[in-house]
Amino acid sequence: MFKSNVPISNWHARRVWIIGASEGIGLALAHRLNTKKAEIIVSARNESRLSAEFEDIAQILPIDVTDTLQIETSMELLVTRNMVPDTVFWLPALYQPTNLINLEPQSALDRLQTNILAAFNLFPRMIQHWHANPLEDKNYHWIWFSSLAAYRGLPNASDYGASRSAISHLAQSAHIELKESNIDISLISPGFVDTRLTKKNNFKMPLIMTPDRVAQLTLEGLQKGRFETHFPKRMSWIFKLLNILPIGLYLKLMTMFK
Repeated sequence: MFKSNVPISNWHARRVWIIGASEGIGLALAHRLNTKKAEIIVSARNESRLSAEFEDIAQILPIDVTDTLQIETSMELLVTRNMVPDTVFWLPALYQPTNLINLEPQSALDRLQTNILAAFNLFPRMIQHWHANPLEDKNYHWIWFSSLAAYRGLPNASDYGASRSAISHLAQSAHIELKESNIDISLISPGFVDTRLTKKNNFKMPLIMTPDRVAQLTLEGLQKGRFETHFPKRMSWIFKLLNILPIGLYLKLMTMFK
């Protein structure tokens, strides 16, 4: 299989920053990477939860990703202490299932601020630092978390789906632009995951996965050098097939079955 990125199998040699590590997938990733002896930095808004989970196994760096000053200060701190990561997992996401008739504009804007706009607080800064400080023994690697909801428009997920689609497009653009700079970009596209966010749904969620299973499949995908790792396969391939349908047919089908 064609490898888009340099496969990662030896985590012991990597310094990893997990942004969104206080619960769910980020928490599961941190614990799995700890068993693989990676050097770990964990970030989230909730400092007390980070301390309770990681006090003895990771560097704790609480941040609000929507706060530009906090991002700037965190980058300066990492540079000053010679702790700049070579691998970043970006997981911040908010979700509220709401139809457009009842959507509160400010709430949607707040979610978009976290889900996509905040990425531009940190991503360019990190990329510019990496580009100016190339590694001799390995590539840098940024891993974006998106969703199968990014593939096509879904009812009651207008702002969430739009933000996930934006993350996916950003990942593709960055991969193309940065490949010659020895900076790898990966995209993780899971289906339903059993987290605090999906507990808001009032419908049956097929093939729902645990955060630990998502973490496992993510690391397996990175070990294979894939650009995108999508799962569960029975669901993700259906979404990919829907993505190639003519838009008129797709909209008709979704209107019939919503």
